[in-house]
Amino acid sequence: MAELASPALTFGLGCPDCGERRAVLPLPIPSISDDFDWRMRDYDSFRLFMMQELSSRFPERRRWTSADVEVVIVELLAAALDRASNALDAVHAERYLETARRPQSIRRLLKLIGYDAVERVDPAVLASLPPPATGITETPAQQLERYWRLDPQAMEAARTDGPRLTGEVRRMVTLGDHEAILTRHPMVARARARLVWSGAWSTVLVATLLEDNRGLDEPLHSGPLPADGKPSGLDEGLWREIVDFHRVERLPLPPVNESLTARALLRGMVELNRMIGTEVFLEVAKAAPVSIALSVRAKRGYFRSELKQALYQVFTDAEDGFFEPGRLGFGEDLFASDIIDAAMRVEGVAVACLNRFKRVGSYPDQAGTGVVAIADDEFAFCANHPSRPQDGTFRISVNAGDGL
Repeated sequence: MAELASPALTFGLGCPDCGERRAVLPLPIPSISDDFDWRMRDYDSFRLFMMQELSSRFPERRRWTSADVEVVIVELLAAALDRASNALDAVHAERYLETARRPQSIRRLLKLIGYDAVERVDPAVLASLPPPATGITETPAQQLERYWRLDPQAMEAARTDGPRLTGEVRRMVTLGDHEAILTRHPMVARARARLVWSGAWSTVLVATLLEDNRGLDEPLHSGPLPADGKPSGLDEGLWREIVDFHRVERLPLPPVNESLTARALLRGMVELNRMIGTEVFLEVAKAAPVSIALSVRAKRGYFRSELKQALYQVFTDAEDGFFEPGRLGFGEDLFASDIIDAAMRVEGVAVACLNRFKRVGSYPDQAGTGVVAIADDEFAFCANHPSRPQDGTFRISVNAGDGL
């Protein structure tokens, strides 16, 4: 290592007490020429560079053949560098979710952004996998990685969903957030939030309309504890959706007993997502029952009894019916044109008209105006149950036609 020259102490001419140290620094080290192309990544570019280097170092040699020892060494080195370059690219690609290929890397990268793929996959899918090799005990994460190797499309779906779900609003801040988050639950058909002043602070009240028009505090189970864990008041499909939703959202399921209600299921979701210091209460959605009398004329060749049955199926409150809970939103007015349009879509209906179109109770008939106004916190409803006329009635009369 080169040593610096000792500095010399010199004094100024005007003042004998003023001096300074001066050192003579060596000249800078000359730069070394570097003509290596750092963008070289494959066999051909490595081989070409090394052959050019040989030619520049031995200019007197004009001929190089594949049998020369130098050429053989160059090709061996180029092949080794090509493999090393490919391995470097593969390792570098595993650092990013967009380019990673190994299931283990994708699972870990997704978990870094808050998407736990192990918790979001259906356990039944992992249970249906072929058994692992003898003597190997797999963790759920290893089962997921093996499932992704067998089904790469499922891995690509998780790679796409992970970043997208991180941008979702997972906190109930605005009234719209309260409605959107609660509506995601499989038991909720519609939700409408409003802010009320309690005298000391503001409270958020969320009117909740449940599937099948259930009550918030209606027991979902009766009798002895179920062996399969399913409440007796819910069908298998809906309960499966609820279990999967709570697993994905990391929501604990309350115990299945006679005190299990929809409010108990939704309470955990509210507590997880509400803002600290914000009071949120669930309230029963307010129904606006309607009374409708529809008269239709059948086309030639259609039986009136069959046509009436088909029309009642259209305007039922069951699944896919016109008055299915949740199909009509809060504050959504009921129009006579929609009733007529739904009736005319039934095969065999020639003409349809409304004889009565009003809300149940002391409300005027709106068959002339063609619209039943619904308040912002209400939803149009018609159960058409013989023992509960207060929940809405729908009467259909069919005239003409050749059948009986």
